[in-house]
Amino acid sequence: MKDISKIVRGIKIMAKIHKWVFLEFQEDIGLVSFTKDDMRINIYASKMTVGTCINHPKQGKTQLFRKKVTPKEMNKIFKNPRVHTNKGYKRK
Repeated sequence: MKDISKIVRGIKIMAKIHKWVFLEFQEDIGLVSFTKDDMRINIYASKMTVGTCINHPKQGKTQLFRKKVTPKEMNKIFKNPRVHTNKGYKRK
Protein backbone atom coordinates (compact mmCIF):
# COMPACT_ATOMS: atom_id res chain seq x y z
CA MET A 1 0.00 0.00 0.00
CA LYS A 2 1.18 3.50 -0.79
CA ASP A 3 2.26 5.80 2.01
CA ILE A 4 -0.79 8.10 2.07
CA SER A 5 0.87 10.62 4.41
CA LYS A 6 3.65 11.26 1.85
CA ILE A 7 1.13 11.67 -0.94
CA VAL A 8 -0.99 14.05 1.17
CA ARG A 9 2.09 16.14 2.06
CA GLY A 10 2.89 16.53 -1.65
CA ILE A 11 -0.71 17.45 -2.45
CA LYS A 12 -0.76 20.06 0.35
CA ILE A 13 2.44 21.65 -0.98
CA MET A 14 1.02 21.80 -4.51
CA ALA A 15 -2.25 23.30 -3.22
CA LYS A 16 -0.42 25.95 -1.20
CA ILE A 17 1.62 26.99 -4.25
CA HIS A 18 -1.67 27.66 -6.07
CA LYS A 19 -3.14 29.46 -3.03
CA TRP A 20 -5.75 26.85 -2.11
CA VAL A 21 -6.76 26.78 1.57
CA PHE A 22 -6.56 23.43 3.36
CA LEU A 23 -9.92 22.36 4.86
CA GLU A 24 -9.53 18.87 6.24
CA PHE A 25 -7.88 15.47 6.05
CA GLN A 26 -9.95 12.36 6.78
CA GLU A 27 -7.27 9.74 7.30
CA ASP A 28 -9.68 6.79 7.44
CA ILE A 29 -10.75 7.33 3.81
CA GLY A 30 -7.66 9.22 2.60
CA LEU A 31 -9.65 12.35 1.73
CA VAL A 32 -7.93 15.74 1.67
CA SER A 33 -9.97 18.87 0.87
CA PHE A 34 -9.18 22.44 -0.16
CA THR A 35 -11.17 25.58 -0.95
CA LYS A 36 -10.62 28.74 -2.96
CA ASP A 37 -12.98 31.40 -4.34
CA ASP A 38 -16.20 29.46 -3.64
CA MET A 39 -14.74 26.27 -5.18
CA ARG A 40 -13.73 23.03 -3.50
CA ILE A 41 -11.33 20.26 -4.42
CA ASN A 42 -11.63 16.84 -2.74
CA ILE A 43 -8.82 14.38 -3.32
CA TYR A 44 -9.01 10.69 -2.42
CA ALA A 45 -5.26 10.10 -2.11
CA SER A 46 -5.32 6.29 -2.10
CA LYS A 47 -6.87 6.10 -5.59
CA MET A 48 -5.86 9.59 -6.77
CA THR A 49 -9.47 10.45 -7.58
CA VAL A 50 -10.13 14.19 -7.63
CA GLY A 51 -13.53 15.82 -7.28
CA THR A 52 -13.96 19.51 -8.04
CA CYS A 53 -17.08 21.38 -6.97
CA ILE A 54 -17.58 24.62 -8.87
CA ASN A 55 -20.30 27.03 -9.86
CA HIS A 56 -20.26 26.75 -13.65
CA PRO A 57 -21.25 29.99 -15.45
CA LYS A 58 -23.90 28.27 -17.60
CA GLN A 59 -24.70 25.00 -15.83
CA GLY A 60 -24.79 26.16 -12.21
CA LYS A 61 -23.27 24.07 -9.43
CA THR A 62 -21.45 21.05 -10.83
CA GLN A 63 -19.08 18.34 -9.68
CA LEU A 64 -16.36 16.94 -11.91
CA PHE A 65 -14.60 13.72 -10.91
CA ARG A 66 -11.33 12.47 -12.38
CA LYS A 67 -9.77 9.07 -11.69
CA LYS A 68 -6.09 8.07 -11.51
CA VAL A 69 -4.83 11.66 -11.67
CA THR A 70 -1.10 12.13 -12.20
CA PRO A 71 0.93 14.84 -10.42
CA LYS A 72 1.10 16.81 -13.69
CA GLU A 73 -2.69 16.66 -14.08
CA MET A 74 -3.14 17.56 -10.40
CA ASN A 75 -1.07 20.69 -10.95
CA LYS A 76 -3.31 21.64 -13.90
CA ILE A 77 -6.43 21.08 -11.78
CA PHE A 78 -5.10 23.35 -9.01
CA LYS A 79 -4.38 26.01 -11.65
CA ASN A 80 -7.82 25.62 -13.28
CA PRO A 81 -10.40 23.34 -11.62
CA ARG A 82 -12.44 23.32 -14.85
CA VAL A 83 -9.62 21.82 -16.92
CA HIS A 84 -10.57 18.65 -18.78
CA THR A 85 -8.34 15.60 -18.44
CA ASN A 86 -10.49 13.11 -20.40
CA LYS A 87 -10.44 10.88 -17.30
CA GLY A 88 -13.63 11.71 -15.51
CA TYR A 89 -17.31 12.32 -15.36
CA LYS A 90 -19.55 15.22 -14.37
CA ARG A 91 -22.56 15.42 -12.08
CA LYS A 92 -24.91 18.34 -11.82
